[in-house]
Amino acid sequence: MELVESTLIPLSLVFISAFTLSLGHCAGMCGGIVLAYTQIKSPSWAGHLAYSLGRWCSYVCIGVVFALLGKAFALHHLWREFASLFVGVLLIVYAICYGFFPKVLRALEPRIQDSRWLSRSFGTLLQSRSLWSFFGIGVLNGLLPCGLVYFFALYTLNEQILGLSGVLGAVCVMSVFWLGSLPSMLGLGMLGSALSAYRKQAFWVSFVAMVLLGLWNIYAGITTMWH
Repeated sequence: MELVESTLIPLSLVFISAFTLSLGHCAGMCGGIVLAYTQIKSPSWAGHLAYSLGRWCSYVCIGVVFALLGKAFALHHLWREFASLFVGVLLIVYAICYGFFPKVLRALEPRIQDSRWLSRSFGTLLQSRSLWSFFGIGVLNGLLPCGLVYFFALYTLNEQILGLSGVLGAVCVMSVFWLGSLPSMLGLGMLGSALSAYRKQAFWVSFVAMVLLGLWNIYAGITTMWH
């Protein structure tokens, strides 16, 4: 029962949030990159897999960095006591901004064409035919400033997430986030068109899941303090 409460429930909320949010947000932000390399490079399944693994590596690295920050904050006793509460409140505020004040988050997501270095890097990788170029595109794609990545990275600031050590918990969270976004990114055309009629419902499912993830952190924090 303790495993279900501390690990499976929050990871389920992470997956539900990532999957439903990816139908609109990821397809809109990263879809252009997928379509570009698909049209220019005509990849095999290995190319798509390499691209996806590149994104996974970036997400995990970002999560680990945030987990290490959380570990550094944990040197202060106040952070250790209130980390879950603080992170829970941040997640709820973020979810509200995502749902009702999207312009706030869009300001954090610069376009590729706004960065000369990114544009040049993507252009070079798109012209290459090597399998590693697909991996490189995925890595760069994963490192693009993205509101959803920030949301789940914030979650990993709590060193005690999932009842695991900070870094291991971060790897689990960011891997589940990646898995949740994988179907919409791999099946961009087919999945996007099939589910476009349900994007409004998907938005509310994802919003509720994000808020529940924040509330779960607050609940965990209060429970820890009482014990």
